[in-house]
Amino acid sequence: MKIERINELFARFAEQLLRVHWMALCAFVLLIVISVVGMNRMVKETSFDDYFIEDDPMLIKTEEFKSHFGNDYYVGVLTQCNNHFTKKNLTTLRALSNELLDSLSYADKVTSLTDIEFMVGSEDGMTIEQIVPDEIPEDGTAAMDSIRARAYSKPHVARKLVSAKGDLSWIMVKLRAFPKDSVWKKTSTVAPDIITGEEVEHIIKKPEYASLHPKGTGMPYVTHCKTVYIGKEMGRLMMIATLICMVVMLCMTRSLRGVIAPIISVMGGLFITYGIAGFTQMYVDSTVLMIPTILSFAVAIAYNIHIFSYFRGRMRIHGERQKAIVETMKEIGWSVFFCGFTTLVSLLSFLVIPIRPMHCVGVISSMSVLFVLLTSLVITPVLLSFGKNKRPIEGFTEDSDTRWTKAMVNLSDAVLRNPHKIGWSFLVVCILLCIGLWKIEAAFDIERTMGENVPYVKEVMNVGRSELGSLYSYDLIVELPNDDEAKEPDNLKHLDELQQKVADYKLTKRTTSILDILKDLNQTLNNGDTAYYRIPDTEEEVAQMMVLYENAGGTESEYWMDYDYRRLRLMVEISDFNSAQVEREMQQIQADAEKLFPDAKITIVGNIPQYVTMMQYLVRGQMLSFVISILIIGVILMIAFQSIRVGLIGLIPNMMPAIFVGGYMGWMGVPLDMMTATLLPMMLGMAVDDTIHFINHSKLEFDRTNLYHSAIRRTFRVVGVAIVITSIITSAVFASFCSSACIMCINFGLTAIIGIMSALAADLLITPILVSKCKVFGKRSEK
Repeated sequence: MKIERINELFARFAEQLLRVHWMALCAFVLLIVISVVGMNRMVKETSFDDYFIEDDPMLIKTEEFKSHFGNDYYVGVLTQCNNHFTKKNLTTLRALSNELLDSLSYADKVTSLTDIEFMVGSEDGMTIEQIVPDEIPEDGTAAMDSIRARAYSKPHVARKLVSAKGDLSWIMVKLRAFPKDSVWKKTSTVAPDIITGEEVEHIIKKPEYASLHPKGTGMPYVTHCKTVYIGKEMGRLMMIATLICMVVMLCMTRSLRGVIAPIISVMGGLFITYGIAGFTQMYVDSTVLMIPTILSFAVAIAYNIHIFSYFRGRMRIHGERQKAIVETMKEIGWSVFFCGFTTLVSLLSFLVIPIRPMHCVGVISSMSVLFVLLTSLVITPVLLSFGKNKRPIEGFTEDSDTRWTKAMVNLSDAVLRNPHKIGWSFLVVCILLCIGLWKIEAAFDIERTMGENVPYVKEVMNVGRSELGSLYSYDLIVELPNDDEAKEPDNLKHLDELQQKVADYKLTKRTTSILDILKDLNQTLNNGDTAYYRIPDTEEEVAQMMVLYENAGGTESEYWMDYDYRRLRLMVEISDFNSAQVEREMQQIQADAEKLFPDAKITIVGNIPQYVTMMQYLVRGQMLSFVISILIIGVILMIAFQSIRVGLIGLIPNMMPAIFVGGYMGWMGVPLDMMTATLLPMMLGMAVDDTIHFINHSKLEFDRTNLYHSAIRRTFRVVGVAIVITSIITSAVFASFCSSACIMCINFGLTAIIGIMSALAADLLITPILVSKCKVFGKRSEK
């Protein structure tokens, strides 16, 4: 590859750019204004259903479930007071239940102590009444005692509504199916589940309900809280990252332009990217938006540091601003462009992971890097062009050293003198870290990814661990071969056996099915005799009871048995999440159900199956993404340098971030989540930048000197300081994540720093040895 020829093209580009710098600046401002308009149209999606690619088996199963039983999401509210059985508290609880039903946009049915289908025997068979009458009696009366007695008269009902001491009460709101994306996007930029969660929070925080200390749960509420928290946290972390960037850049460059240029590059790249996302209605997940934002900061700093570093060196030599810009773009422009290209191509490897948030990371990050790169190559030179020339430093030449460049040259000499010690040391460390790679496990639950130091996480976890509340759930659907078979006592007894088995699972909090209604009906119709709290003996009895129930106004059964009497639903609520344990329990319930219903189709849907499926996708996809990134970057290096050997040699130091980050995660028990899963391909894309700068400049200097040792020394002098400064500043930016209370952010920051510094160590210690020993530019060597 004739680097000199390519460099001439960048020099001519710089000359043309300087002639129209005002026009370029005005065009950039106009583009930003247009992008801001597009940003206002951007839609952020967060529903788990949206996480899966179209036609994904999990998505198909979920849609089939919804077609028969409605929304698999629910909203739960846990209330707490000294005693719910007082007139004041029951009145407040009723008002809260009614407002949840009336004010939630997608509320379908509410179940609470004051609003439940309570079956009572009558002359006609049975009627459906309320535990709490319309006129709530005064405290201390026989009527109030009767309400308490009625609430606890049916243990199977009480365990879902009120705690044993009466201090806790549980409100469950079933939701109507959310509209399709194509429907709600016409009128809103906020997803229906987020709207529902926001409405729940607004209601439970009203002063009139404060005496009950209501706490929300359910995926819509949790997702809303997470979206709000991530939005605020991202703003705070980006503010810290910006301040760190400005301070460190100011110290390193000692120039106001050195601070402004990367900020403009970041803002320009992000604004244009999000503007396009808004105009095109691209899928954008708010949970992962922090990743392309912080990545844009990192690459903007890297590109601008290399430009500023070389520009300052030229200004020391001759002091002519415009000439220095042309020389900088000639010497640095190609390597910066090449770095940006390989980074964005590496990030596109996220598209192989079949989860839409990962696609979002790949597309949005690639676009951000592209526009940050273009902004750095266009706007940064324009900013540097304004100002007066400076007096050169007398006697300063291309071979002159500053304190920092002298230190880099000394380091190069030390590396080339001790190749065996350095090589063996790296090999031993890598072997130890590779063992840790096998210990990595995926996790999606909020306890391990977010942590209880986050206020909303602590609140919902406390709800889940309470006597009544639950946090996660999943549904098992038994689809029998023919219609009406769901009413057959044998099938219902098999469901009862399955329900009893599931109740004994370690993580199970509560189970619900059509059997709860049928058993209660049977007991009610037999004078409340507890011996009849069982499944009716014949199909005719089942059919008669269902008709009687529906005639009495009962509607709960439609959530647990379909209209064709072919499908049975079993809902399993759990209070905690352990990825390995819940996966075992789901495999167990699948096996138990298939054994009990050998001719039926067994399907498991809900939040937990989605968690497990995403973990499987993430683990497999992340490794595939990394392998593809390695292959793509290797091919690009081979093509660019027209050498298979250079391509292969260039990959070796870029494996270090993956080994160091993966080893650290495995040994320290850091879970693979939605953010840490992005690290390896992202680190590879960033690490290859320094390798490209080093190899590219080594090739350039080797073509000039024909000597490996001299070429490597000059490379350390010219780009070594910039590589070190870039790594330090980028690490400082990622360090801002460590100030978060969120475990996911802390892990992301720490692992990113480890990846960046390991890449720096590899490029300064391993790459020079490989270039020298392998004679990658030819068999000529220094004599």
